[in-house]
Amino acid sequence: MFSGTPTLPFAREEHLSRQAMLRRAVAAAGFDAILVFAQESHFWLTGYDSGGFVFFQCAVVTADDTPITLLTRRPDLLQARQTSTMEDIRLWWDAEDADPAGVLREILREKGLAGKRVAVEMNTHGLTGWNLHRIQVAMEGFCTLAFDQHMIRLLRLVKSPAEIAVMRDAGKLLDRSLDAVIAAARPGVMDASLMAAYLSVVLGGGGDMPPNAPLFNSGARAVYGRGVSQPRRLEPIDQIVVEYPVALRRYNVKTEWTILLGQVTDRQKHMYDTVRGTLARMTEISRTGTTLGEIFDAHAEGLDAGGYHGARFGATGYSVGLTYAPTSMDVPPMIYTGNPTICRPGMVLFYHVMLGDPDTGYAMGVGHTLLITEGAPEVLTGLPADLTVVT
Repeated sequence: MFSGTPTLPFAREEHLSRQAMLRRAVAAAGFDAILVFAQESHFWLTGYDSGGFVFFQCAVVTADDTPITLLTRRPDLLQARQTSTMEDIRLWWDAEDADPAGVLREILREKGLAGKRVAVEMNTHGLTGWNLHRIQVAMEGFCTLAFDQHMIRLLRLVKSPAEIAVMRDAGKLLDRSLDAVIAAARPGVMDASLMAAYLSVVLGGGGDMPPNAPLFNSGARAVYGRGVSQPRRLEPIDQIVVEYPVALRRYNVKTEWTILLGQVTDRQKHMYDTVRGTLARMTEISRTGTTLGEIFDAHAEGLDAGGYHGARFGATGYSVGLTYAPTSMDVPPMIYTGNPTICRPGMVLFYHVMLGDPDTGYAMGVGHTLLITEGAPEVLTGLPADLTVVT
């Protein structure tokens, strides 16, 4: 017989400590409770691992030590019981007149939250505009709702030693996948075959499906900043820019790299030297106390010095860690000019420097994931020492 023993992603004590941290933050912000809708927040707080967030799913966490209550659908009941610390799990049922927001209001009433201030985790794909509207209608005159100001996301910004250990392992898996991607690159194959090589290593190595589609853009499409559909066959002279996450136990690290086929022009060499030097400078200054705005400024200075002022993006990276579909970007924070967020030990950031030259159609991109420490940053995802050219 199969066991139904709960399987938490981290020690139970760590999950309980995170819950206590959140309760203190809720109280300090002047709220009586928070409505948690992000699946990554559920996972981080309680271990609950599911895709149920695509429907109406909410955990109610009070400022006091009242047990957390999860409101979800029947397909997620056993999963919630067996992958989390939560015991009070309520269900709403699918029907033409289903009213999960009304059910949620009665849960808040049970908890004595009528007339109280309640934070809502709004910056998440787990709370659609439609569901937010239903909540606002259901709670009108019952309690006061307010935006949570990214409360849980900011608590998750500095990783615990256990989280860092998972992300180090994810980095090792990513390094193996990038080796496989480079080995698969040759004229005549579909650019999607490189993606298949990446996924084979990640899934075969114990990783998860990526939370977002990876970028494997070749030829003229290499200048795009997002992935595209329709695979393309690689030519004897070609370029491929790859950017993708590797997720292990839902924790993401990322890479960006450029592979050239056949030859390298002087313009491409200059582009590579520019982006690689800029990435090195951004990494070098990533010390405790540096602001994310200062890191962006190093990005801007490097590209401007190379003659690419008009090609640079408005942001050059972001926090990474625990995220679910549809994104591996754990934002905020983003890295843009003037961002006052200060680097602290335990933060994990993805830096990428990407150029698309509209005059020549050449593209060049590099990027890696790093951990902020008390000293020099620890790079979690390696890159080849030199530009990859397949001849």
